[in-house]
Amino acid sequence: MNNKKGSAVSATYQSLYTAVEKRAAAAKIKVFLSTQITFTGNIECRPMYVRYEDGNCEVAPYEYINASFYIDADAQALADAFNGERQMTDLIAEGLIKVNGDAGLAILFFEAVINAAE
Repeated sequence: MNNKKGSAVSATYQSLYTAVEKRAAAAKIKVFLSTQITFTGNIECRPMYVRYEDGNCEVAPYEYINASFYIDADAQALADAFNGERQMTDLIAEGLIKVNGDAGLAILFFEAVINAAE
C-alpha cells in the first residue's frame, strides 16, 4: 500500500491534513461519525476534525466538541500508517495512537480512511 514516489505523507500538519482530507472525501461512510485528531510529537499541536453526516464529509482544522471518538496520534506514526509502513493495530498497541470514545466507529474510520489505498 505504499504511496507513489513523491506523494509520501510526511509528519507535518499540512501533509497529514491533506492526506486525511483526500482520503476522508473518498471514503464511503454512510453513518454519522465525527472525530477530532490531535497530533503529538515534533509537530505544531493543532487539532482537526472529520465529520460524516448524510453521506457528506467535512474536514476542518478546528476542535470538535462531543465527537464520536477522539484520536491522539504521534505525527510520524500516522504518516507511517498512511505510507503503508506501519499497521494501525501495532501503533495503537504501542501507544503511539490513542483512541477515546466509540471503538466501533473508530475502526470504521481507520479502515475507510487511514488504511485505504490512495
